[in-house]
Amino acid sequence: MIFLKKVFAVFFVMILGFSSFSQAKRIKIATIAPAHSSWDDEENALAQEWAKITKGAVSLQYMNAVAMGGEGGVVQKLNSVRPGQRPPIGGAIFSSLGINELVPDAYIITLSVPGLFRSQDEVSRTVEKFSQEMQKPILDKGYVVLGWFSVGWAYYFTKTEVRSPEALKKLRLCVGSLTAPALTNAFKAAGYTTMDVPLDKLLQSFKTPGGVEGLYTLPMYAYAAQYCKAVPYILDVPLCPIMAAFLISKDVWNEIPEQYKPAMLEAVKKSEKKFALSAERDTTEYLKRCQEAGAVLVSLTPDEKDVFNKSFMQDSKKMYESKEPVVSKALFDKISAYLTQLRGEN
Repeated sequence: MIFLKKVFAVFFVMILGFSSFSQAKRIKIATIAPAHSSWDDEENALAQEWAKITKGAVSLQYMNAVAMGGEGGVVQKLNSVRPGQRPPIGGAIFSSLGINELVPDAYIITLSVPGLFRSQDEVSRTVEKFSQEMQKPILDKGYVVLGWFSVGWAYYFTKTEVRSPEALKKLRLCVGSLTAPALTNAFKAAGYTTMDVPLDKLLQSFKTPGGVEGLYTLPMYAYAAQYCKAVPYILDVPLCPIMAAFLISKDVWNEIPEQYKPAMLEAVKKSEKKFALSAERDTTEYLKRCQEAGAVLVSLTPDEKDVFNKSFMQDSKKMYESKEPVVSKALFDKISAYLTQLRGEN
């Protein structure tokens, strides 16, 4: 009888394990990728690759983050509605703003400090070197970072032509959002004039007296939402890479059979490389499309660019010395030292 009880107990545990994984077959992932973009295409390709690797046992269902109220809304969906209840979604593909909302202690916005990086190669090397350090606070929060993606470079789009940091800081700029205000706070600390406006009200704000006069965003977004027509001057200074992280809850990740994980992670690594290669191509393509739609690329002289670069470095110090910093001085200093060594500027 005791033997039979043990057999039934083991069988019961196996059934529970199978039931738990069966719920994880379709993993709901919130994403900020614009529909029909190369970013969206690559996400779908990854989903197909995972389904192939796991022979259909794991599938990704992407859900529009905007429909959830932006990245702030996604953070709420990642948390359980009730204790012991599974959250509505199992993971997300977040920008650095969303990651900051979820895990402020990770200080991922440090990667978004304007002027820190000069090329996509520098970004890729830095993320590879500091990946474990950046992941630890996220893992401690209960999420596994499966990959880091650079999806393009941010630019300033303004109503009027600007050629100096002083002129730029006088404009009312939208650099974050109401649901993820961390970047806005960082820019305020650096002396910028900022306004938080809901995405669905942004176009109207451009047309309203006293409304937004400039935007910090990807050319891809500026073109897709037609912001480039309302703020048609593009400052030709690539500010920083816009980073996204693919993270999944530890509970969901632990339910996936171990034999699939190495190949699944390798598929993510391949996607990272594809993103890195396409980031610069997409930036060039969408800058061109914005100009075809009527926008003007404001090219600066070497001296003007030098003034901006010096201003960016001064701004970074103000960002990490603010009362509630979203930029980590320790991480910033480590990355800066690494980039100095990488560039042979010692």
